[in-house]
Amino acid sequence: MGLLDIKPHQVSRDLRGYSVFFYGAPKTGKTTTACKFPGALLLAFEKGYSTIAGAMVQPINSWSEFKKLFVEFKDPAVQEKFQTIVMDTADIAYAYCEKYICNRESDAKHDYQSVADIPYGKGYALAMEEFDECIRKILQLGYGLVLISHEQDKTMKNERGEEYNQLIPTLDKRARLVCERTCDIIGYCRGVEDADGNKSVRMFMRETNRFVAGSRFKYTPDSIELTYDNLVKAISDAIDAQENEVSGSTTTESYNMHKEEVQYDFTSLMKEVQATVGSIMSTKPE
Repeated sequence: MGLLDIKPHQVSRDLRGYSVFFYGAPKTGKTTTACKFPGALLLAFEKGYSTIAGAMVQPINSWSEFKKLFVEFKDPAVQEKFQTIVMDTADIAYAYCEKYICNRESDAKHDYQSVADIPYGKGYALAMEEFDECIRKILQLGYGLVLISHEQDKTMKNERGEEYNQLIPTLDKRARLVCERTCDIIGYCRGVEDADGNKSVRMFMRETNRFVAGSRFKYTPDSIELTYDNLVKAISDAIDAQENEVSGSTTTESYNMHKEEVQYDFTSLMKEVQATVGSIMSTKPE
């Protein structure tokens, strides 16, 4: 490691290097959009690419097949050709992962058919750990990552015990936790129709009580029409807005002006705090 060689991180504007989690109804363009990411390699855990002309596809039929690819992922020639790994669907990938754990943990005395059969709940933890490790390894190798799932309408309870319905990914809850904490963008995709009857597919990037969504970017819009170009523009605009906010509040000039004009007087500050607290307590003693 050469700490003196570290350079400032440059935020990508073409979605290169990001991790994205798309979920929603079938045939809403999730896989098509994912295949337009820079240097996209589609790992087809299910065959949903038949109509995507030009897609670079590697069919995957087991978790062991998937893990064998990591040798090639490290190859500089492969890294030059591919920059984004697309896993479609993450649901099937995780099912393969669970089966892999069952086979790995089975022996002459035990033939585990489900992770639930492995004693003490150990199977669930092992599958989640294996899935998490492989997802992180893809990102650590410098690739971007797109994970795709479908939607389900699930009854939930809030902190008051009241029930409500929310649209969430069909992905197993443990795998979903890995994806949600890893990904920079979680986009919920669905078809919509405007007042004039025009239909389109939109991707929502702000969570509501109705669906799960989110973004690490502070200024992304609530939703966009789902295309790769629209997503690039939304992220680029969000980066610009964030940079404008930072530059507007941390310039050397403004800092120096603030430093020159403000004088800190401890006694005066304490008196002001005491007066403020006393005022609050007199009106709201609780």
